[in-house]
Amino acid sequence: MSFVIPNPSSSVAFYIFNYPIKYYGLCLTFAIFVGIISVYFILKKRFSKIAAQDFLDNSSYLILFSLLGARLFYVVGSLDFYLQYPKEIIMVNHGGLSIYGAIFFAIIFFILYCKNKKLSFFRFCDCFAVVMPLSQAIGRWGNYFNQEAFGLPYNGFIKLFVEEYYRPFEYKNFSYFHPTFLYESLLNFILFLILFFIFLKFKNINNGVIFSVYLIFYSLIRLFVENIRLDSVLTINNIHIASFISILILIYAIINLGYILYKKERNY
Repeated sequence: MSFVIPNPSSSVAFYIFNYPIKYYGLCLTFAIFVGIISVYFILKKRFSKIAAQDFLDNSSYLILFSLLGARLFYVVGSLDFYLQYPKEIIMVNHGGLSIYGAIFFAIIFFILYCKNKKLSFFRFCDCFAVVMPLSQAIGRWGNYFNQEAFGLPYNGFIKLFVEEYYRPFEYKNFSYFHPTFLYESLLNFILFLILFFIFLKFKNINNGVIFSVYLIFYSLIRLFVENIRLDSVLTINNIHIASFISILILIYAIINLGYILYKKERNY
């Protein structure tokens, strides 16, 4: 017995003046909305209402900065294609965003923002780390509607049907694949529940712990997914760049967590 995830009937949700509004964009927008609003309430609880409102007022800069980073990382990873079709660089509605690019650019924004507002950087990152997996879990469904981010051919319990047009050339004769977008979405949601529990249960936890735990577990999730995913961009010695970055982040996060626990306190 197996369950087949059908391909979406269309990637377009509706039209506005003949311009297609795609499910990919709607999923991304909803993920950002849920993330920003959730962070607002967490900041209000962890910092103050004033700090939360100030962040909300400046959240548009964070969104733009993160989207820029997400697109830039993806374009660099597929540089041969975008040099050949430069107009595609700005076509975000066609897909092509790197979550690691978004995270890196968001961290740069946090560093500048916290320095300007005289806030604890790691305490601020903890608030975002709680919510990030939830937004990622929502956003991954955009890949489903674009029929991308699927894995190797698979005919097991839960499998994804992919139209022939979207299959890699060497897998044209296969119909069913690993629904890696679903794996990552579910694992991210579980990670969100774990981090949210830690946030509520351990009120005096050291600054940076939740952030480090998020980086550790998301890196592990990504390493698992990348091992079976077909459409990852750019490789280094046959290793997906996302896997390479995950390993680096994993090492950093483990060292950072160890340092925090060893020092007992980290207030910057």
